[in-house]
Amino acid sequence: MKVVSNLSTLIAFARIGHLWILEKEIGELTVSEAVYYDLGIKGAGKPGSKEMKEANWIKKEKVKGTETVERLRSRLHAGESEAIVLAKEIGAEFVILDDEEARKVAEAEGLKVVGGLALLVRGKAKGWIKTVKPLLEQLKGQGFFIGKELYRAILQEAGEL
Repeated sequence: MKVVSNLSTLIAFARIGHLWILEKEIGELTVSEAVYYDLGIKGAGKPGSKEMKEANWIKKEKVKGTETVERLRSRLHAGESEAIVLAKEIGAEFVILDDEEARKVAEAEGLKVVGGLALLVRGKAKGWIKTVKPLLEQLKGQGFFIGKELYRAILQEAGEL
């Protein structure tokens, strides 16, 4: 399965000690050079940096369509822009994005988008985690924004409401 991720989910899952869910669900994850640089180099010492650099299941790939990245940069951050372009270039099954604007842009570019929180629901359905709610609370406690409607929708989807 080919999957590309942006930075936010990697950091968020590393902060709560659940980056392993991505490996179990996806197998191999591809990140762009901008995402790798932001987390692995610039973010050295921060949650997810060491884990990403040491993970043999996370691959770094160079984006070829730099002109498309620049076009998207008028609306998105570098990592989001590169994740979207890279997902298209490698024919990814889906791209992991949590930012609402980035999700809209990716969908407009014809990509399937999955949010990190949906991966928690999948993890529960497969029996890897028992409950989603405590993880949502941990994420919120680490500064990961989850709106009230989304929080409720995730818990409902997980069968916890």
